[in-house]
Amino acid sequence: MNSNWTPIARRLINKRLWILGYVTEDFQGDLGSLNSLQQHGSHIDVYADFAFQLQPDGQITGQVNNLALQEATTRGIAPLILFHNFNGTIFDPLPLRTVLSSTALQRNTIRQMINLLPANVAGLQVDFEGVEAPYRIPFLTFLESLRASLHERGLLLTIAIPAKRSEWEAPGYDFAGIGRFCDSITLMTYDEHYSGGSPGPISSLPWMTEALDYAIRYIPREKILLGIPVYGYDWSSEPTRIVPMRDIPELVARSNAQILWSDPAVEPYFYYWKGRVKHTVWYENELSAKIRLGFVKSYRLRGIAIWRLGYETNRFWQELTNKLNK
Repeated sequence: MNSNWTPIARRLINKRLWILGYVTEDFQGDLGSLNSLQQHGSHIDVYADFAFQLQPDGQITGQVNNLALQEATTRGIAPLILFHNFNGTIFDPLPLRTVLSSTALQRNTIRQMINLLPANVAGLQVDFEGVEAPYRIPFLTFLESLRASLHERGLLLTIAIPAKRSEWEAPGYDFAGIGRFCDSITLMTYDEHYSGGSPGPISSLPWMTEALDYAIRYIPREKILLGIPVYGYDWSSEPTRIVPMRDIPELVARSNAQILWSDPAVEPYFYYWKGRVKHTVWYENELSAKIRLGFVKSYRLRGIAIWRLGYETNRFWQELTNKLNK
């Protein structure tokens, strides 16, 4: 391992168990993540700021959340700055095709990424989603070069990758290579059923188990952070809405719904009607989250990654503390 880590990076590496939270804004002035850092900072070891977007021409736009950075620095939480290809609607494969198909553009992108990092961060997180099969090897080359640039500066390379259960799912992601080049890996064990698809569990237990079983065959367990969703989706004939865990009780009360529990999925769900439109909601609650936290011990993982801070409830943190003995 690297001997010249920065003090912040070293402090994080020396922690046996990581609780990572994602910091983002759903809309201008959304303070949910910030409030969560303030209120529950004592439970959070590291956060990733969903800061910068890779554009189709290879340029990078966005900005660091300075309030979150100040908050974290005050509280001894290690900051990671995240780079993504989410264009506001979808994770766009175009920027990845552009950058990954040229070595010069890869170099240029890495230089931009390094230059955008503020002082006092532990490292960077890559959240490039929808890497296509032909770019499997170029993506690894990119990560290897990025790692070299970061490690030179004593900084960590972390990544978020899709949950997959076989080589044929998400073929652009070579788990063995990614496990070699990255210092920490968030396994995105959520969105089994996603907003653009049909209703169903956000992260059913059998699906999560299969995804973990696949991941640990290729990636060192001590690098894996288990993705924990703290939200649900509300599917209907209208556009699907995301519903934070903390907003579920109000929706249930307002719609007079009866909460049901799926034993196979180990997850709650309910139906309600709005006028003539039928709505189906699957979501994670404190109980389903608590059961999933058990995987950290049984699989001997590095920790968890919560998508996202500001969606969860106070009780979620109590369950987390009890379960992980933080």
